[in-house]
This record gives sequence, structure tokens and C-alpha cells, in this order.
Amino acid sequence: MKSMYLIPVLCTLNLVGILCIFADQKEGDTKAKTKPIAVTIESLGYDPKKLDIHVGDSVVWTNKSRTTHSATSDDDGKAFDTGDIKPDKSSEPEKFEKEGEFKYHCNVHGKAMSGIISVMPAEK
Repeated sequence: MKSMYLIPVLCTLNLVGILCIFADQKEGDTKAKTKPIAVTIESLGYDPKKLDIHVGDSVVWTNKSRTTHSATSDDDGKAFDTGDIKPDKSSEPEKFEKEGEFKYHCNVHGKAMSGIISVMPAEK
């Protein structure tokens, strides 16, 4: 008699487990992972020189020149600092968590090589 209830109970538990897995996957899909925004370093400049992004966005600098560069915020690197970026390499993503205008420069070449990142409120 106990075995008569065993199969339906196991089937029900199995179905609940499968539904939980699909629910987790669907919930995870709503949290879109955004691709970092690219800034290219060419010669002695950043392209784009001024970049508008939103809170939560990340930026990656890619060095397409023949010399080492960096992207360091003008507040002595407190907001962000990529460190040295060798030729044909990219920085790690720098995530921007607060609004504001962030001026930056190359530590190797000084403020003559500069850019601006303008961080606006997060998109809804």
C-alpha cells in the first residue's frame, strides 16, 4: 500500500525540482549583463575623447598604438586607474557606480593626452 503512494510522490517532487530550475533560469535572464563600452587608444588620444555612459556601465580601454598608455582619473587615480596598457592589449573593465564627470589622462604622456567620461543616472 505504501508503494502505491511512493511513485506519485516521487513524480511530484521531481516536477517541483524541474520547475524550480526553470524559474531560476528565467529570473537570471532578466538581469542583463551588459558588455563593456570600448574606448580606443590611438597615437596620443582616446576615441571617443568624451564618452557618455550610465551608472553601472563598465569601460574598457584598448591600446592600438605602438607605445604603452594608461587611463587614470585626474583625482590621482582615486576614481579609476587602468594601470599600464601595453600595445595591442586592453585594460580590465572599470565599472562606474556613481554619477558625475570624470576627467582622465595618460600617466605616461600627461594631461596633454586626456578624455572625459560623463556618467548619467542608470537607465530604467
